[in-house]
Amino acid sequence: MSYIGRGIDQIDNISTLDNLSFSGSTATFNLTQNSVAFVPVSADALQIQIDGVIQSGNYTCSGSQVTFDFTPSGSSVCNGIKHFGVGVLTTVSDGAVTTAKLGADSVNGTKIADNSISDEHLDNTAITGQTAITSLADTDKFLVSDASDSGNLKYVEKQYLPSGGLVPVKQSSGSSNTANVVVNGWISDTYENYVMDYYFNVATNNEAISMTLYDASGNISSGNEYNWTHIGSQANDGAKVELYNSSQNAFRLCHGANNDSARVSVTGRLTWLHPRASGKRTTILHHQRQLNNSAVVQSFIGALEFKATNALTGFYCNATSGDISGWDIKIYGIVNS
Repeated sequence: MSYIGRGIDQIDNISTLDNLSFSGSTATFNLTQNSVAFVPVSADALQIQIDGVIQSGNYTCSGSQVTFDFTPSGSSVCNGIKHFGVGVLTTVSDGAVTTAKLGADSVNGTKIADNSISDEHLDNTAITGQTAITSLADTDKFLVSDASDSGNLKYVEKQYLPSGGLVPVKQSSGSSNTANVVVNGWISDTYENYVMDYYFNVATNNEAISMTLYDASGNISSGNEYNWTHIGSQANDGAKVELYNSSQNAFRLCHGANNDSARVSVTGRLTWLHPRASGKRTTILHHQRQLNNSAVVQSFIGALEFKATNALTGFYCNATSGDISGWDIKIYGIVNS
């Protein structure tokens, strides 16, 4: 036999609220459902029964509170409160589905409109809260906005990123007199070649600055393994200047330098070629400007060659007599590819 009666599309959306407790001293009460504040859609949506009598037209609602136009007696009993919500069971009323009603992980990607998630909805720790890595594999991926494709999100792998350039590996500076400036331990197998920018000031006039190399076993200061040559000119008359020597115990970075610290005794750039390659002599290309003992600017280009094939780790510099009074050294690894 078929069902006879009200269709299921006409079943009311009814909620049962917590009963009220009367004290005889107030006419305003909080509406709750399972001890949680409840906001009715209107006063007309409520059915309140007190002492067996259904109340009608004698109360108003504001938020989750109901206020009677009389003060219920402390001996009165609230028999029940029903809330008749908007809609029916087969049609959920607007705003009726709250966060608490949703199951965990119940919303998936098919329920989210395309292009609807803006940055205000992103968690600030989405990146910083993750585990940091200190090295990158070729197949590691970066998220990018593709300008050539309307800004659509894509990824690019590390192996396809532009490479090359200089990476800082060592810095040393000082402004007080010292006999030796030691900059060791920065040459490694990470880079084949290096660039070094520097300046030195000498404490006394007419000083030369030498450079002695280190390898893994210590200071290489003997064996007459150092060749160097510089050619240049001076600013006041363009006169050619040639400075060179071979089979020495150290390189010379400058010769007869002035001690005017404001103008800087000597400043330049060294390009270190294969200082770690076994079986190859280390070559250092040199471009520098110095202030000679008469305070005349001189410019040099040159080359330094270490005749031994030791794998190097660093160097120290010293004035041939007296001290170095100030220096700044910055060294960069040249990315191999």
